Amino acid sequence: MAENLQLYEGERLDDLQVNGLKIIQNASCFRFSCDAVELAYFVSGSAKDYACDLGSGSGIIAILLAGKKGIRVTAVELQPYMADMARRSVMLNNLQDKIEVVCDAMQNFVKPENMGRYSIVVCNPPYRKAGSGERQCADAIAIARHEIAVTFEEVARAAAGLLRQGGAFYTVNQCERLAEVITLCEKHRLQPKILQILTPPHQKPPHLFLLKCVFDGKTGLKVLPQRTIRTEV
Repeated sequence: MAENLQLYEGERLDDLQVNGLKIIQNASCFRFSCDAVELAYFVSGSAKDYACDLGSGSGIIAILLAGKKGIRVTAVELQPYMADMARRSVMLNNLQDKIEVVCDAMQNFVKPENMGRYSIVVCNPPYRKAGSGERQCADAIAIARHEIAVTFEEVARAAAGLLRQGGAFYTVNQCERLAEVITLCEKHRLQPKILQILTPPHQKPPHLFLLKCVFDGKTGLKVLPQRTIRTEV
């Protein structure tokens, strides 16, 4: 399959160093980082689960969920080029039976035929509000990092619409937005259940958190021990 793979200008093929998985990336677009890997490994699931990856980008989370845990995944990505790149990575890994890539806005994907369909929804959302921080020039990078195409409230609303009763929502974000994220999750019936704070290497202050919520779940939050973020897949 790799021998027949078409790579476009600026693209490269990266080995994920797990289960023989590979992924196509482009340096001019948003490439996955350790937070996406952390989020994929934070998800608890098996081959009996059906997951939706909102804002899938290059497809890294979907590929890890399907290729490592056997989870069926619908990967929803707004940007046509990113969706095409994700589809080619899916084919490269022979995961067509596990992953479907849909090019659509997540807000539009919440329609009657998809509501209540998934046992898992996962999203690595834009961390920065529109107009905040240093704006990246490339549209693909800006959309991935800033709330231009979607806000976190829209993410939470979409997750609640797609999850079946008792389904799990997994997300990651910056620590400075923890209170806001929890408030918005609870607003949309996503009850926070597991929280873990991640710190960068070299004893720097914590800056990311992983959060699992359950749709219409009971109250009660478990806080896992703080740990250093992984630097490899």
